[in-house]
Amino acid sequence: MIEQGNPAFRECYQLVTHCGRAPRTAVRDEFTRRTPAAPDTGRVEVRRNGGHLLAVRRRQWDGVSLELARWRPGSDPEALLQLPDHLVFVTFSGRTERTEAAIGDGPRYRGADFPGAVTFLPAGQRRRAWHAGGRIEYGAIRLAPRFDGEPVGFTNQPDPLVWQLALALRDEARGGGAGGALFVDSVATALGLHLLRRRPERAGRATALAGARLGRVIGFIDEHLADDLRLAALAAQAGLGVDRFGRAFKAATGVPPHRYVTRRRVERAAELLARTDLPIAEIAHRVGLSGQSHLTTLFRRAFGDTPHAYRLDRRLP
Repeated sequence: MIEQGNPAFRECYQLVTHCGRAPRTAVRDEFTRRTPAAPDTGRVEVRRNGGHLLAVRRRQWDGVSLELARWRPGSDPEALLQLPDHLVFVTFSGRTERTEAAIGDGPRYRGADFPGAVTFLPAGQRRRAWHAGGRIEYGAIRLAPRFDGEPVGFTNQPDPLVWQLALALRDEARGGGAGGALFVDSVATALGLHLLRRRPERAGRATALAGARLGRVIGFIDEHLADDLRLAALAAQAGLGVDRFGRAFKAATGVPPHRYVTRRRVERAAELLARTDLPIAEIAHRVGLSGQSHLTTLFRRAFGDTPHAYRLDRRLP
């Protein structure tokens, strides 16, 4: 996979944030309370979402579509999905109490949906999932296959690059297509290449933290990002010892607790940079970092840019 600090990451990030602003592209935008029937394309397509769409907004470009939605599990908790296109699913906020999923005959994921979780379903593969409790806000990106190769699917693993590309598409959709076809095509290209090269992290044989336990830990982290979080405090939320908690958390999220907390701090900082005029030093303290230089170091590693440059990019007309 592409690591945040290497040149490939920076190239992808710069590709989607600094490309020229093309004229507005024609898009279809709708806001509805129901999922419309899938178009009859003559290709195998199975969709059962296992819950209720509370609100959904869709955008369609050439070879790329985006669905932004709020969703909760329903009385029939089983979801079934098979598409002729690649599907990238990113949880922006919220969480489920429990999620189990399997792609084809692969291993079953047991854990929960959480902010920053990324799921990838390659074209033509079938995914079954079971959800219980909670509510999430997500983005689902459909990509027409455009590269040779056999990408590997995965469920609910953190991926900072996919997260940022999904946010870029979300901003483009909400902005009415200001970036144009070139911008969307750049995002889709970077996303497709990254997923083709990526290999999911393996969490070993530890039993994954799941259900209400994982939900309590994720919620505690999000509510206390400004605090000096300790491993013992997180383990207490799950009712586990420190050693067992670390392994169980990584099995559920794909990363150790300290890496997850750092990523959430940087993501929260990015949100504050884009949506507020708070001084950068103040933002650093609000997300639990020691100061502006600490935030700048982590931000460069994650996004390939400084907080100031990131804020300017998000404020461009």
